[in-house]
Amino acid sequence: MNRKQRRANQKTGRVPAVTTAESDPVTLHAMGVEAFRAGQLQAAAGLIARAIAANAQMPDFHYNLAIVLRAQGKLTEAAASYHRAIELKPDYGDAHNNLGNVWKALGEPNKARACFERALSCKPGNADTYYNLGILASDDGDHGAAARYFQNCLECDPEDARGVRVLLAHLGKASAPPQTSHAHILKLYDVRSRFWDNEDTYFGARLVANALREHAVQEKLDVLDIGCGTGLVGALVRPLARRLDGVDLSPAMLNKAQAKSVYDGLDRADFLSVMSQRANSYDAVLGAAVLIHFGDLKSIFQAARACLRPNGLFVFTLFSLAGDENFAVSANYRLAQSGCFAHSHNYVRQLAEDCGFAVDALRDVVHEHDPDGNPIPGLLAMLRAP
Repeated sequence: MNRKQRRANQKTGRVPAVTTAESDPVTLHAMGVEAFRAGQLQAAAGLIARAIAANAQMPDFHYNLAIVLRAQGKLTEAAASYHRAIELKPDYGDAHNNLGNVWKALGEPNKARACFERALSCKPGNADTYYNLGILASDDGDHGAAARYFQNCLECDPEDARGVRVLLAHLGKASAPPQTSHAHILKLYDVRSRFWDNEDTYFGARLVANALREHAVQEKLDVLDIGCGTGLVGALVRPLARRLDGVDLSPAMLNKAQAKSVYDGLDRADFLSVMSQRANSYDAVLGAAVLIHFGDLKSIFQAARACLRPNGLFVFTLFSLAGDENFAVSANYRLAQSGCFAHSHNYVRQLAEDCGFAVDALRDVVHEHDPDGNPIPGLLAMLRAP
């Protein structure tokens, strides 16, 4: 199989058939990695297992099988595969680090800590391991140690691809950054792109699409979907759109959106700059679960107001914040790890007025469910340009 064929298979999510010429273990392993990247977990596990059956002495084979098994929720089997990789390569820092994450998920924090410390001895200055030790310390309630590990992580990763500036603010050890870093957004949604379309506990896209149907005053609209992701909103609002444009930072998410063929235009860009360059161009701007990655929303409201036509709608979701603050890093630990902020009703209403919007509606909603099935409260905002 040539590179062009491999890229085509990856874009469509198909797992290529194994030919006689491609039955050697190195090729089987590579095809398994491709299948994993395409979200085909069962096929990936099968291909890498076949590679191991042909040659069990390659530590990377066991390492990548463990990654697939963990993605399948098979944690005990994943731990065994990481152990085998380490037996073959004792100084395999990434394997020690990932094994620590498996032990943590299995409720074995002491084993996890030992793995992380071993990972640092094998691979000094590993930002991932500092981050994992920070999360472990935070889980133990040792916020001082957590902050030190997060600071070490930030020194190794100044672009903050792991979102530790938000976590330091969550711990009360630093002021909140203005927004989630672009590097963290790219890292976060590269992973989420693999399963986002199958996520049945997230309701933001449906909330925004239903609100547009409810409040639109004309039959066909020119629509901009900011932070469009894999196109969940786009697929739902396409029947309402005369033109539908999407913008997102994540190439992995945009690849999924492109495959759906529901957008007239897709841009990989900062949506704020796109809105600022398209004055008076749209009848609706939609943002499902995208403004959650910003604290102060003023510049976004101003840009949305500028790019909307008269009577245009700005519809978006946020996580809700109780109390007197305008916005803050989410108090929910899981959401803080995902670089999320929360905003208050009063802040949205006041900012809407300051930026020239009328508030059609501002509703309390269930934005999504957490992994334990608990509802996470959100806000659904429908603002109208005069």
